[in-house]
Amino acid sequence: MAKRTKPYLRLNLKLLIMLLLAALAALALALLIILGGNHFVDTVYCSPARQADRIQSAITSFRAYVEEASVTSLDVEKIGVWNRQQPYVRLIVSGNGAVLNSDQWGAELVRADNGLVLRADTSGSSSMVFPVNFRDGAYQVQVLESSEERLYLLLNWIAVTVGGLLFLTLVLLYNSHVTSAVTRLARQVRQVSQGDLSLEIIPTSRDEIGDLAEDVDAMRLSIIDKLQREEDAWKANTGLITAMSHDVRTPLTSLLGYLDLLAGSGNLSPEQQREYLEVCRRKAEKLRELTGELFSYFLVFGKPEPDMNLETFDAQTLLDQLLGEHTAELMSQGYQVQFLGLDRPGEIQVDVQHLRRVFDNLFSNVRKYADPECPVTVTAVWVAGTLHVSITNALTRDAGRVESTKIGLQTCEKLLTSMGGSFQRHQSATSFTAEVTLPQR
Repeated sequence: MAKRTKPYLRLNLKLLIMLLLAALAALALALLIILGGNHFVDTVYCSPARQADRIQSAITSFRAYVEEASVTSLDVEKIGVWNRQQPYVRLIVSGNGAVLNSDQWGAELVRADNGLVLRADTSGSSSMVFPVNFRDGAYQVQVLESSEERLYLLLNWIAVTVGGLLFLTLVLLYNSHVTSAVTRLARQVRQVSQGDLSLEIIPTSRDEIGDLAEDVDAMRLSIIDKLQREEDAWKANTGLITAMSHDVRTPLTSLLGYLDLLAGSGNLSPEQQREYLEVCRRKAEKLRELTGELFSYFLVFGKPEPDMNLETFDAQTLLDQLLGEHTAELMSQGYQVQFLGLDRPGEIQVDVQHLRRVFDNLFSNVRKYADPECPVTVTAVWVAGTLHVSITNALTRDAGRVESTKIGLQTCEKLLTSMGGSFQRHQSATSFTAEVTLPQR
């Protein structure tokens, strides 16, 4: 997975932040509604003119009721009946030696007095005093009106309701966002599972869902890489089988032909028989070489990665031994060899048996294609912490006509890659260079 460079927030932390922001937004909206509503009630509904109109309406209704019901100034029950129909109006009747209070719960005599004295707390309410003709005489009635309380209460309920709806809406929107991301990822995964490996899954968030998208896309790329490697292996195997079929058929046909001559003709001289047997031996040797190459190929390429037993060695000592053996063999066969070994020690980590097979294949190619009249150059040097081993030889004129499956070179590349190194080959019309690189430990 690629290294994350953007800020990373887990889903539960995102949810907590979202809830806090939604709560703050809901609280801010509720306060805005309350403050704006209170300002409207204070400046419009509770203006002096509107309050006077409401009080005048209340006293007009009370006077009509007193006249119609023949109410006395101390008639608690009848005054209470009227007041319960006017829940936000309070009456204080003073006269006849007593003070009568009424509100939305009814009416009662709150105290006795020897004078016509008004006793009322008018804080928080609008009040005015009016004369009212009761059945037992005319008395002063103080009217207190507080209907704005219901508006304040209504504003509180509206603020709570709207704030709650805003909070719920923000939570649902966030949940919808998370759900849509999961749904989109599930749809993309379904497309990939159905074979659409070209669909790139791009993370849209930096959280667990984004991590899952990255993992799924990494899995998609891994599947593509595996399929590509399988396709390459299939093509390589197909090419190998085609080449091997041709290479095996040619010496096998010749071998069978000469064997038929030896078996079917009794007129061959001893020299001819020896000549035919020598040809048969060479063809059989060629078949053995081809089967050896085939065995070597499947030994290396039969698994995704060849078995490695990596050990640490001094490169100078190891190369002197491996390269020295091959250079000595070449010189014994008449080749000119220029060998330049390492000038200083250094450690490398390799599988000795596989590294020996690499050099066996490379020097086998030298013996097969190199011009004996030209020197073979073998060099080993350290370059920026990497070991470079180069084998360069001139090509014979008929090198291009020599049949080859290139199995040995493919084996070298596979083995060196598995050991953490690399293999490169450079060929021109007259020369061939094989270069082996291994990292210094």
